Amino acid sequence: MKTLTYVSTKDVNDLTWPVTTANTNLYSPALSVFTDFQKAGPRVIESSTRADELVLLMRKEHVRMKIVVDAKNHFIGVISLEDLSEDVFIKQVANGYQRSELMVADLMRAKETLLALSYTSLQKSDIESLLFSQRNNKFQHLLVIDEDTKTIRGLISSNDVARQLRLDIDVAFSSFQHIYQSAILGQKEHGKKLKVA
Repeated sequence: MKTLTYVSTKDVNDLTWPVTTANTNLYSPALSVFTDFQKAGPRVIESSTRADELVLLMRKEHVRMKIVVDAKNHFIGVISLEDLSEDVFIKQVANGYQRSELMVADLMRAKETLLALSYTSLQKSDIESLLFSQRNNKFQHLLVIDEDTKTIRGLISSNDVARQLRLDIDVAFSSFQHIYQSAILGQKEHGKKLKVA
């Protein structure tokens, strides 16, 4: 057994913060808003989880989307708080389901219906190009695939883009389409540059 060393915090004044680009703007590399699963593991949920329990779990974790896996941890889809809205539950109950019977598999967006961005193309892009390519995307998350390894490499969240660009919008209701309108079209309409730190 190893002995651990303890140190007094009396003379410690500072915190370690992640390294961030202080002046992120539309021309910054798209990778600056990318969540790489090699550095921060994916947030996953099994498809057999009760949907109503997942809502509570996601709110507790402050997470808006999870990657859905089967019992063998294979990727089968995604589920977001939008997919778990009260309206969705009401429609399912109206169709004869019991709320407590609904599983993640019943409400998720299956991988066959999803499009993801190529990691190779993301590496060569800036944020402006990313937003332009997602100008019609009404969702908050975009998966990124490493085509060499045929794996989900990570994701991009519209909320992360809005925060990095310091856009004056409510991120709780943002989507890529909304971010594009605020960042690109809003900038052109007002002839202003984005506020960045």
